[in-house]
Amino acid sequence: MTVTGSISPEEIGFALIHEHVFLSILADYLDTNRVLDDPESAYIELMHYQKSGGVTLVDQTNRGLEQDPIAVREIAKRTGLNIVLGCGWYREPFYDPSLYRTKTNDIADQMIRDLNEGIDKTGVRAGIIGELGAHETWVSPVEERVLRAGARAHLETGVTIATHGLFAPVGLKQIDILLEEGVNPDRVIVGHAHDYPYHDYHIEIAKRGAFVSFDGMQDENQFLLQRDLMNIKKIIQAGFIDKLLLSHDVCTNSHYAMNGGFGYNFIISRLYPYLQEIGLSKEQFHKIMVENPRNALTGGN
Repeated sequence: MTVTGSISPEEIGFALIHEHVFLSILADYLDTNRVLDDPESAYIELMHYQKSGGVTLVDQTNRGLEQDPIAVREIAKRTGLNIVLGCGWYREPFYDPSLYRTKTNDIADQMIRDLNEGIDKTGVRAGIIGELGAHETWVSPVEERVLRAGARAHLETGVTIATHGLFAPVGLKQIDILLEEGVNPDRVIVGHAHDYPYHDYHIEIAKRGAFVSFDGMQDENQFLLQRDLMNIKKIIQAGFIDKLLLSHDVCTNSHYAMNGGFGYNFIISRLYPYLQEIGLSKEQFHKIMVENPRNALTGGN
């Protein structure tokens, strides 16, 4: 389900699994760089991706990040991109205080409405549950309820769940919670796995059946890029290429190409030569950027 309507799995094409179009991430750190709210800038940046052959973009902006479903729908129409929008709640500092008094099933019902009817009566339907986050290196009690609500929404709708966690193996705890609720792990995307750059963590995610998302791909910091490339190579050598996803997580103005950043365009335009250096073929790149996102979103194989 995209913001402009449903598409077939074959129409997904080259896809970025974790990006943002319009958002505010000021709740825990005041910095206007962390607000994306200009439609013209967004159009310019997204068209770089579209003109390079990009087809689909998953915008994991959800509640707490000041999502704007109408604006995302309009930019999708202008660019011709398939844009899939998130639902649910981001992480605890971004939660509405009412969540502390809301039952798990009621949180799930809100997600189900966003997926089946449209977000806040806009008629714009979400197409992914997420990103559902952990703010610290553990899952807080209210974050656990949101995760369980996401699982219940998934079981009702069949829509994939994407998580958020930084600098710790918290993705494994998130998987545990989702599995307790009966979620099939092949419909789970563990976000920001590259930020905990340990191969054992990545392999454990894949062994459990979930997708390993390296969604901070960029060429601004060569140390981080080479570290990620090393870990990508190890995942592939371990036989888990089918569980690997790549994206950029554009979420600040400094990420925009017009401001000297990597934009939405680095992976599709400049990443492959780096991947060649670690032995990847064009066919493997196609698998990672076309087949894997399609399978992650639809449950296909």
